[in-house]
Amino acid sequence: MIRLLALLFFLSLGAHMYAQSELYEEPVIIYSHQHYGGVHLLTQGIGGTFTLGKYKGAHNIMLYTLDILHMKHEKEIKSFNPVYDNSKSYVYGKVNSFFVLRPGIGKKRILTDKLRKSGVQVGYTWGFGASLGLTKPVYLEIGYPSIPYDYLAVEKYDPDKHYFDDIYGRASGVNGLNELAIHPGAFAKFALNFEYSGEKDRLKGLEIGGVLDAYANRVPIMAEEIGELEGVQNKRYFLSLYVNVFVGKKYNKR
Repeated sequence: MIRLLALLFFLSLGAHMYAQSELYEEPVIIYSHQHYGGVHLLTQGIGGTFTLGKYKGAHNIMLYTLDILHMKHEKEIKSFNPVYDNSKSYVYGKVNSFFVLRPGIGKKRILTDKLRKSGVQVGYTWGFGASLGLTKPVYLEIGYPSIPYDYLAVEKYDPDKHYFDDIYGRASGVNGLNELAIHPGAFAKFALNFEYSGEKDRLKGLEIGGVLDAYANRVPIMAEEIGELEGVQNKRYFLSLYVNVFVGKKYNKR
């Protein structure tokens, strides 16, 4: 991951040096604010993100960010009941779903201005803040008394009680909302930012980087003492590569 970020950084520096030899086709407009949002894709999850930016000069922007994510354990594997064709998928051994709220602050440094409508503005961003983890118990549809089932019951997953032959599939995601547990933590991230909108006051682009989430205690996503999942261990630290695809606008706030 470090090598990839370093390669992208040096490529952006090369683009910056090349761009210095080009001339403006149109006058440059200095804006006071920008905001953008988009889809946040991580190696360990997916979610959405929103950023509010305040210009501190032509090439420096103060950032206020909020990410809302669904994070996964790397050992998660979807399973199905092999007897019923219309059964719902579930993750064997997963005891909790894990969601993350990340309010943070940071800065963006613009390395190359967009000198033409078809050009690309290159910069880098960094940020840090709170990482508020929320776990929600997994509920499953359990068949009774045995295959073929006479009826299904919605129950909280218990790895000591529920086995492959008992599980019909996942239950509705609303189950367990009243049992949320909080896991406080913090995050830090660094990324390269590529913006290529053809309109002066619009933003469109992507951000590629890495982020580290750290929590006070291990987050209990998976059961750790199931024979079929030998070697699974929950963790406190989540190191991920991410891509953020975003759209937004720039404006002057009066």
